[in-house]
Amino acid sequence: MARKITYSAIIVLVLMTVALVFFYRTIHDEEWAMRVAAEKTVTESTYMETIDRVETFIGEKEYRIVFGKDSDGREAIVWVDGDAAHMEYASSGVSNEDVRQKVLEQNPANEIVRVMPGVLNGTYLWEVLYNRKEDEGSRYYYGYYRFDNGAEIDTWRMSKR
Repeated sequence: MARKITYSAIIVLVLMTVALVFFYRTIHDEEWAMRVAAEKTVTESTYMETIDRVETFIGEKEYRIVFGKDSDGREAIVWVDGDAAHMEYASSGVSNEDVRQKVLEQNPANEIVRVMPGVLNGTYLWEVLYNRKEDEGSRYYYGYYRFDNGAEIDTWRMSKR
């Protein structure tokens, strides 16, 4: 009797694991397909030869941000919108670290959560999500800085938590 219970429990665990894996894959299939399509667009329409990573930026439109290198090893960033791709060499704009430093110089109490390239009103930029503790809680901010020169474009304040 104990063996039946043990075997039944093992079978149930295996079936649950298979179901969870299937569920996970079903949820992420569309995102993975879009990332693969972005990689294909980048390798076919830009000088980028190797791809390091792909991230998703959701703003006015959804973009896939592809990080990689060209055949000479120069780092590049590509903003992909469907079949359209816009490539910039990392050296042609301000760096992730420069933007982080700018946010911290504004207020050393800022806690940076994420920095990623994006697009706002047709301008290629860095989006910085940061948190700042205030008198009655904390507040998240989105700061937008031009990719080409680091100039601040806008800051959006979220509700206090």
